[in-house]
Amino acid sequence: MDRMSLISSQHCFTQVILLSALVSLVSRVLNMRESMVGQTSEFFGLALLGLLETLALFVVSPILPQYVERYGVAYSEIGYFFTAYSLTWTLLQLYTGYLSDRYGKKRFVFVGLLIYGVSALFLAMAQSFAQLVLLRVLQGVGLGIFGPAALGLVAQFREKGRSMAFYRTANGAGIIIGPVLGGAVAALDISYPFFVSGLASLVAIISLQFLKEEKAEAQSAEFFRSLRSMLSTRGIALICVAAFVAELCFAALDIMIPIVGESLGFSTLWIGVILTSYFLAFTVLQVPIGLLSEKVGKQRVVASAAFAGAVPFIILYFSSDPIEMSLSLGLLGIALGAVFVQSSAIVAELAPTGKESFYMAFFDAVIDFSFPVMPIIVTYFLAFGIRTPFLLLVNLMILSGVVFSVKK
Repeated sequence: MDRMSLISSQHCFTQVILLSALVSLVSRVLNMRESMVGQTSEFFGLALLGLLETLALFVVSPILPQYVERYGVAYSEIGYFFTAYSLTWTLLQLYTGYLSDRYGKKRFVFVGLLIYGVSALFLAMAQSFAQLVLLRVLQGVGLGIFGPAALGLVAQFREKGRSMAFYRTANGAGIIIGPVLGGAVAALDISYPFFVSGLASLVAIISLQFLKEEKAEAQSAEFFRSLRSMLSTRGIALICVAAFVAELCFAALDIMIPIVGESLGFSTLWIGVILTSYFLAFTVLQVPIGLLSEKVGKQRVVASAAFAGAVPFIILYFSSDPIEMSLSLGLLGIALGAVFVQSSAIVAELAPTGKESFYMAFFDAVIDFSFPVMPIIVTYFLAFGIRTPFLLLVNLMILSGVVFSVKK
């Protein structure tokens, strides 16, 4: 009898263990499902933000110079129009990343997108060149506020490689779609791309509902110590200089392609297609180039790509065919894509452990100064001939290649 009781007790104990294990397994499955649903929701928000923000930025690319020309301004004034916008967001992004860490990244993304979107809607209805410049500066403020904060949200994902891939791929899609869409709607009315830009910015705010945020205290003293240390690193300085020179060439495209295209009688749609060729090649081929750089060396790939980037500008100097120009921009997208992505990888390798994000942010800020600088240079050279700036860009790419070739 005692033996039967013992067996019964053991059987009950086994059942309890099995039941507990089953409950635990079900609980884990439910938690995994909840986690996967949450992750899917966050990645959807990430993709939505990345797509719409770049769509808002680039949908106006095919028509900006022509839109400004309607107000009877000279090429030099067009350059100031571009510079006012670029200088604003370039300077702001040095500080807004720090502030968004302290006061909330989602809050900064919301405010920045709101400012950018509303300014775009008013740009479509501007009545004077002064209004254009003022509203474009406000857009620069919006971009300077939401840009670094958006990258901060991406960096908070646990799977940083996956989150950055999602975000940059979505960025690439927006960059590809934007110029073509802008050129198409501009065929109906040249102000319509600004309405599209404004709506895309405002709709992008919805993405914040799907994104989480982790707040952390910013340390200003650490910032300045890291800055001094970084500026004393020879390799970082050389990479920043070489990438800045190459970025000058990219910054010239938004002015040169629409102006040259218009002089050749191209439609705004064709101008959009030509610009999109660059971004399509840039987006699609960076993974294979990354694999190649791991085998042959990043510095060799970057220097070779910089030298190769001079060739498309030589073709553009002589070309009058939209298909030929599209192919040239595609080649340029491959070359400059390799330069920017792989030079970023070199900076990441040179950065001390734990300071990778800071070094990358500084690198981006330095090369982005090309955007306020280059419009003034390009519009100055336009006075010597509408294609003359292409010759300048050839020499800049060669100079970039030379600096990249210097041993770090």
